[in-house]
Amino acid sequence: MRIVNLKQTNAWYLACMARSTQVFITAFLALAVGIGWGCSKVEWPEPAAGQHVALPTLPAPPYPYSDLNFPEQWLNDPALALFGGFGDPLTITDAGATLGRVLFHDVQLSADNSVSCENCHKQAHAFADVKAGSTGISGTPLSRNTLGLFNLRYQRRMFWDLRAVGLINQVLQPIGHPDEMGMDLAELPAKLDSLPYYPDLFAAAFGDPNIDLDRIAEGLAQFLLSIRSYQSRYDAGLTNGFADFTASELIGKGVFFRGDTRCNQCHSGLNFFSTQAFINGLEMDYGAAGDAGIGAITGNPSDDGRFKTVSLRNVGLTAPYMHDGRFSDLRAVVDFYSDNILQHPYLDERFSDNGIGPPGQEPYRLELTEEERVGLVDFLHTLSDTSMTVDPVFSSPF
Repeated sequence: MRIVNLKQTNAWYLACMARSTQVFITAFLALAVGIGWGCSKVEWPEPAAGQHVALPTLPAPPYPYSDLNFPEQWLNDPALALFGGFGDPLTITDAGATLGRVLFHDVQLSADNSVSCENCHKQAHAFADVKAGSTGISGTPLSRNTLGLFNLRYQRRMFWDLRAVGLINQVLQPIGHPDEMGMDLAELPAKLDSLPYYPDLFAAAFGDPNIDLDRIAEGLAQFLLSIRSYQSRYDAGLTNGFADFTASELIGKGVFFRGDTRCNQCHSGLNFFSTQAFINGLEMDYGAAGDAGIGAITGNPSDDGRFKTVSLRNVGLTAPYMHDGRFSDLRAVVDFYSDNILQHPYLDERFSDNGIGPPGQEPYRLELTEEERVGLVDFLHTLSDTSMTVDPVFSSPF
């Protein structure tokens, strides 16, 4: 399976996109056809009388999702290989991920045809939201911050409280949630079947036009699994010795990886993440503050305030921060970890002075200098992969 560099292929995709505005660039088109991607559009049946729906604009042949892959460095990394083995064992096909792309961006999956997955998961922000308390169909702000969506191959447990095991078991829940998309899931297959474009999309993905919840979930999961992030300035630095880093970014890199801060003990490896959930001392009693995280599910005091450890890739694009979006910028996050961690009874030992031993110890006070704080923020911004935020492979077809 070959790796497609999304930065290099954007020119070919954009050439195809320009067809709709009658801008035809012969050189780009010849190059696109040469690698098997034409600029033809899929034609759909006309909507039924009285049916007012937007039709997706899709290339023919479809984008080559099945050719997208992680670099060899990722695929050969022992830790990531272990994490990847825990994920959904789905084969990504061009037709399957194309179906998922349409489903992800389609407001028809909501009860009143007003909200799509994209409303809360914005591509320009690594498929996170720009505000705490995203709003869906009900208009009621959600209590938890919207997570970014990328590199899901390496995640087995979903949501901030890890309640869903596997992406397949997660993707339908926001669609049926009364405050998010509000759709009666029992009615969803018939609704999609009534639209002029879905029977053909399901037939292409699965061999026949039958639409059911399992296939809807698999299509969405294939698309989401295809969203991969590994083309940041930090990744370039791994190959050129960080020759392009500024002095401040190098200072921040040193702070991140040095032993006393322990940043990379929770956000580790090439994906800057952990499969473990930690208690990080935002509150002394999370349940009393309104959200106990995993503790609300287990009822175990040792789980009070235990939340998912997110990847720091694209962290510069995904503000606000923490499970409730309380911090509006990365400087506020750095200041918190430097000076303001609270002594929770089960605070993870990594936040104590010695970094080992039982949980609940007195939290450390790093007292980072101003230069270190600025540098750490600058370094975190080098983890952003802006290629995925503009690539039409992941954008709305409507």
